[in-house]
Amino acid sequence: MLEGARVLDWCFSAVEATRALSAGRSAIPARDGLAVPPPRLRVRVAGTAEPEWFLESGRTTAETIRDAALRHGLNLADPQRLLDFGCGSGRVTRHWPAIGPVDVDGSDIDAPAVAWCAEHLTFGRFAHHGLEPALPYADETFDLAYAVSVFTHLPAELQLPWAAELRRVLRPGGLLVLSLHGDAYLDRLAPREDDDYRAGRLVVRRPSSAGRNLCSTFHPREYVGSTLAGGFELLEHISNGMAGTPHQDLVVLRKPPAA
Repeated sequence: MLEGARVLDWCFSAVEATRALSAGRSAIPARDGLAVPPPRLRVRVAGTAEPEWFLESGRTTAETIRDAALRHGLNLADPQRLLDFGCGSGRVTRHWPAIGPVDVDGSDIDAPAVAWCAEHLTFGRFAHHGLEPALPYADETFDLAYAVSVFTHLPAELQLPWAAELRRVLRPGGLLVLSLHGDAYLDRLAPREDDDYRAGRLVVRRPSSAGRNLCSTFHPREYVGSTLAGGFELLEHISNGMAGTPHQDLVVLRKPPAA
């Protein structure tokens, strides 16, 4: 009832605002020489305004994506074009210049976060998109796309359309890297949710808050392999494998090469 009345959304927004205010407004130095987003944007990305966590977790996540790409034949030390789908305020995006000569785009449903990235992360290009596809990119634009803590906040009806849209913008043979809530989250599931998860069914909490941290989605391995990976080659699914994004699974998919 509370969810239907949007009371939970209001309460969640109030909690985020309180966490942002408690962080203060002082400037935060960063070793990469780039600006650090304000607390309200950091909170919307990760639920915490802690600047050190924002910076270090983003670096570790970028390195995890780099290493996963290299395992599957894509060297990000060479020029590549990347898409950070769900870039937020650049937690991961900001670290690519230190990793290699990549050409990076970011997109997100959070317009203020996109505007902040466009102003402060001038090495990249940033675009706002809606809750539903499409993306403002041509077919076969990117060598690699990644979505960190994105599919973890999408309801069932948006999972496959967004996977198909990301497949569209990938070049043949391109990689899609995802982070998902997997087995490491079993202890957080209610009994009925646990039954669904163990039966291989997607579990979604608060789908009406799609695209926000209030909506939580849990991906059993069977669902990933049989459904979410449809149209891709599943290269890797590592439980708790997305270092820098705690306890989330690492999934690597490949768009089939051109015939």
